[in-house]
Amino acid sequence: MVLLVFALLLVLPHVAYADEVSIPDPVLSEAQCAIVEDSAGNVLYEKNADTQMPMASITKVMTAMVALDSGVDLDTPCQIHATDLGADSQTAGFVEGDIPTLRELLRVMLIYSANDAAENIAINVAGSEEAFVELMNEKAQELGMTNTHFMNPHGLDEDGHYSTVSDLALMGRVALSEYPFIAGTVHTRSVTVSVDGTQKTFYSTDELLGTYKGIRGIKTGYVAGSAAFLGACQRNGVELFTCVLGAQTSSGRFTDTVSLLNWAYANFKQTPVAKSSWIVGVRPYADNFAMTCEVTPADDETAITWPQGGSLSFSTTMLQHNLLVQDGQLVGSTTWTQEGKTAGSVHYTGRLTLDNIPRVNVFTLPLYGYAA
Repeated sequence: MVLLVFALLLVLPHVAYADEVSIPDPVLSEAQCAIVEDSAGNVLYEKNADTQMPMASITKVMTAMVALDSGVDLDTPCQIHATDLGADSQTAGFVEGDIPTLRELLRVMLIYSANDAAENIAINVAGSEEAFVELMNEKAQELGMTNTHFMNPHGLDEDGHYSTVSDLALMGRVALSEYPFIAGTVHTRSVTVSVDGTQKTFYSTDELLGTYKGIRGIKTGYVAGSAAFLGACQRNGVELFTCVLGAQTSSGRFTDTVSLLNWAYANFKQTPVAKSSWIVGVRPYADNFAMTCEVTPADDETAITWPQGGSLSFSTTMLQHNLLVQDGQLVGSTTWTQEGKTAGSVHYTGRLTLDNIPRVNVFTLPLYGYAA
């Protein structure tokens, strides 16, 4: 199909543009590295975004993704292997003879951050920790996490085990958008499972759940005096992802995350760029030449603009004007950008309405098979 670029402003109502203003950076108390991005990966603020740091138990998000990618049934009973993860390691206390399902191990790992759950997930899914870690690194490369390397499935401190806030924010976006199990689990306050013959309840390590409006998770981390948090939040249709590494205290990672989110939500703007009621064109209807389809935005859409981002611009493609279209067919799209970063998009479809039914006097039409 032939695609033509056309001047959308000739047919669309006036759109407000973002003002160029100077916005102060968010105030961080402890984090050595920090980032806040929107759902498209546009960076709103960053501090040492590509500095390699220990990511601690944020590691477990990748462990969950690899386990889910394996295709192993979540209700498969798992054999528990005795592991020595150190006296200070946070564990659920699983013992040999316990037979939790993979689902239960994943939930205890993501909610309570149990290191023994992570270790046993790796062994049950891949046969060994080493084989599983290889899959983790392959997944990281597949996602484009070029400054990340895993040495274990739990995040305990180890040479060669590192990531960056930029890579981890990317991982968080993928985890919540493509893995419904992870998205639901990291937003859960507690999980109850059988451990050593007793039902035990484990509570989330995420202190922002239930205390910060719109928070969605996703994972805490703490190792060697360095606290971390990978977070996600959604308010009024604006989804943000944050990551902080290198905070000195557990509370500091949450304080700095709140600072990033407050700053972003205070300065973000949603600029309307399309309404489904707008008619931007008319095309001939494919099933009846006497009828037409209105071309309208598929939905009401807004562009997300960010501090110091400048004015919005757009690029539009449309089907050639005289091509026939079906009811509901995609006719074109517009991508809105701000300083080269994607801010929003609009898709246009053909819409057949009752008003398009031809009103003709049937008695004036020729009778087929007879001379008019």
